Amino acid sequence: MSVLIILHGPETGRHFPVSQERTVLGRNTDCDIPLTGKQVSRQHAYFFHQDANYYLQDLGSSNGTFLNGKRLTPHVSSLVTERDTFQMGPYLFALRSTAPLGPGSTESPLVVREIVSATSMHEKLFAQDSAMKLQVVLEIAQQLARTLELEPLLDKLLEQLMKLFPQADRLMVILCEEDKLVLRAQRTRKGPDLSALSFSQTIVKHALEEGVGLLSEDLQTDQRYQSSHSIASLDLHSIICVPLINQEGRRLGVIQVDRFCHGFGFRVEDLHLLTAIGMQVAVVLENVSLHAEKLREERLMQELQLAHEIQEGYLPDELEGFPDADFEIFGRVFPARQVAGDFYDFVKTPTGRLAFFIGDVSGKGMPAALYMIAVRTLCRHLARDVGNPGQLLTKLNAELADDNPTCMFVTLAHGLYDPATGHVLLASGGHPPPLLRRANGTVEPVAVKAGRLLGYGDEILQFPEVHIALDPGDTLFFFTDGFFEARAGKDRAMFGMERVCDLLRDCSADRPLADCALAAKTALESFTGSKDLQDDLTLLILRRMKDDG
Repeated sequence: MSVLIILHGPETGRHFPVSQERTVLGRNTDCDIPLTGKQVSRQHAYFFHQDANYYLQDLGSSNGTFLNGKRLTPHVSSLVTERDTFQMGPYLFALRSTAPLGPGSTESPLVVREIVSATSMHEKLFAQDSAMKLQVVLEIAQQLARTLELEPLLDKLLEQLMKLFPQADRLMVILCEEDKLVLRAQRTRKGPDLSALSFSQTIVKHALEEGVGLLSEDLQTDQRYQSSHSIASLDLHSIICVPLINQEGRRLGVIQVDRFCHGFGFRVEDLHLLTAIGMQVAVVLENVSLHAEKLREERLMQELQLAHEIQEGYLPDELEGFPDADFEIFGRVFPARQVAGDFYDFVKTPTGRLAFFIGDVSGKGMPAALYMIAVRTLCRHLARDVGNPGQLLTKLNAELADDNPTCMFVTLAHGLYDPATGHVLLASGGHPPPLLRRANGTVEPVAVKAGRLLGYGDEILQFPEVHIALDPGDTLFFFTDGFFEARAGKDRAMFGMERVCDLLRDCSADRPLADCALAAKTALESFTGSKDLQDDLTLLILRRMKDDG
């Protein structure tokens, strides 16, 4: 069975069954659907059922019958579907089916008066009073373009929509956030507090999945709505729900306009107008999202720059405590990102020796940088009390392994230089062995056992030590694996230790150590063909200076 519903005019919301073959509408009291008003003729029109279709025929009325805004020719039948409206005098009617869903039916419980594509602008959106509607859309778009902050934008949008839809009791913007629908903004009329009411996910998901704007003038008139408990519990009577879809087809959310009161429901032209506005809002929301992402990136860059400055502050730049030193030491970190996991350090011990460290933390970026600070702090603390490198590495590994939820690790070379003798005592925890350049220009690797990486394991580790005697003019060259493991070319050839040795041969005893470090980085960039490092590069250079004589 079907019904005719009064969408607008006297007795809005009232519906009349049209199950019989002929239903007469007019001012006479004996009409099947009696109407009032001087614009309605005594027998104005009749509605009839034939061959599973419904037809409307004007009976020669004085003021005419209009189907979708077009006046009907008297006594000529016209097909009417549920997508049509027809008007006589002050009454606007629509046809609705009230047949319940059969057992096992898969049809959606959502019944709508009209659907409109929400992804493309077309003339139908402005079919009635096009100049006014276009002006409204442009004004709203202009106002929305003035802000790129989400909360003020949504508040301004709902303020304008409340003016455009005076029959609305509540307006909402519901956004898709990850896999959830989140109510981000709403506005209600004065009167009963509607803000605590939820929304129907049946309606919202239908609009989002189909990508169309939905209109239902009276949700309570169709028996099929009884299957949607959320709609029934909300006591909604009329809604418009328009999806917000960006140019790539991503669903951003919906704008929904609700009416809880009986009568004066939303009409097709309201759906058209909100759909056009929704397209503008989707563009603005995309801009807001991009703006927010840009702000996040800028804040991240500022934080990384601050972290870089803090990290640089931890690295020593001058040798302190050795006023008449016959040696020099220089370190430099070239980070692959703004912050590095590599580090170096040197400090005078209570026994008058120079303790120095060079390390490489697993990973890159902020996690490695934070772990690096912890390692450096422990190294300095242990250097005050521990008398030899092997023992320090053993204690350091125990401290790191005791509280290491991230399972990060570090390679570390640690040495003690005695200015009185020129001797170096060295131990390594998984770090590449240094190179020794003699004053005569020969270069040789230092035979220190690499040991194991630091930061994990329950056993007590032992780290063998090696003694190195530095003669005047000799230079020890420490580095992280980002140096010799750098790759280039289609064959991904490594920079390799031979090239490192060649560079060190050019680092004569008279050449400033800072120049030696810069030459190493320049050679690496020339090899890879890029100024962007593939990994952090850290250099630490210790030289016993030549005698003045």
